[in-house]
Amino acid sequence: MKNLFLLALLLIGVQTRSLAQDTPKISVEGKSEIKILPDEALIRVSLTGKALRTEEATEVLNKKAAFVTTALRKSDTDNYELKADNYFVNVNRIYTKGTSKDSGYVASQTLRILVKDTGEDLLEIIEALHGSTDMGFQLEFQLSDSKKKEYETQLLQMAIRDAKDKAELIAGSLELGEISVYNVSYGSGGSYQPKLYRSEAMMMNADNQRTAPTIQLDEQTLSDKINVVFTFK
Repeated sequence: MKNLFLLALLLIGVQTRSLAQDTPKISVEGKSEIKILPDEALIRVSLTGKALRTEEATEVLNKKAAFVTTALRKSDTDNYELKADNYFVNVNRIYTKGTSKDSGYVASQTLRILVKDTGEDLLEIIEALHGSTDMGFQLEFQLSDSKKKEYETQLLQMAIRDAKDKAELIAGSLELGEISVYNVSYGSGGSYQPKLYRSEAMMMNADNQRTAPTIQLDEQTLSDKINVVFTFK
């Protein structure tokens, strides 16, 4: 009796797998895309300090960082966040004609300035930084987390609708009849790549005349996708 029961279960399992393999399917990828303007700017200021001793190189670096901090505080906006990272001290090795010579130490650090505005506040920050000397910066635009969250649901709904429209078009064109969802596969969600605007050295002196920079924002793309398998009779 027990053997007959096990045999029945085995036959049911084989039949179930056979039915699953024979189920007709339509597999489609739904995509969505929105073009929007970024609402934040990230400025990376690269600082270096050279000296014969490590503590002296660090002191030079700290003075430059303090100068940047003071310049930012003197700007007409406080709509930014300042963070320091990537602190290193390395041997200042100079290569000449196939030979190398150690000449003290180089301390380096990156200051990250997140400006929560791409208009007047950003211009104020850039003008304040241009009062610094012997420094370099990179400026890129990005979307804030709240902005990404705002479009997250909309992008997914658009991707789902796109998948359904594609499946219905295929089924209708091939006269396959009514379709229904068989399986759904969704990954990590949407993607967005920050836009690098420019990279330059800030070599302006405080007494130099300078016009305010003109910044033209480019629309950036948010996208999402979902894989949906439909079945039909």
